[in-house]
Amino acid sequence: MIWMPMYIHIIFSYLAAVGFAVFLNAPKKTLYVSGAVGMTSWTIYILLMRINFDMISSNFIAASAAALICEILARKMKKPTILFVVPGIITLIPGLGLYNTMYYLMEGDFHLALTTGTNVLLSSGSIALGVIVVSSLFRTYYKNLRDKVEVRNAS
Repeated sequence: MIWMPMYIHIIFSYLAAVGFAVFLNAPKKTLYVSGAVGMTSWTIYILLMRINFDMISSNFIAASAAALICEILARKMKKPTILFVVPGIITLIPGLGLYNTMYYLMEGDFHLALTTGTNVLLSSGSIALGVIVVSSLFRTYYKNLRDKVEVRNAS
């Protein structure tokens, strides 16, 4: 990863998340919030990488944090969670790794392509797993909480 000052990471991750939210035709009220979620997830990822976490764990933790924030925001703003999740994790997608995998394949360096491709696949899986785990736990908790309230109201 190329070292850059933290404020550059923050600014461009925010702009990337907002740009992707615009691309997905998100409502105007959610653009700034989606950008903030994307910026937060990328900032968590960068901070974890700087303290020598591996890429897969960093992606999992950052995606989990983004999913948790998105679930809370979706309830507060009464919008679908997907409006916040997709722009929130788009900054974590390992695009350079995908590019390098294809480049190494074209150059004939199959060992390096396999190594890079495996890292990309595991990182992408950790992002998906982070979102799925947190969303499932949050929705299960929310459903149980709602069921308890309905039982109390019925009594």
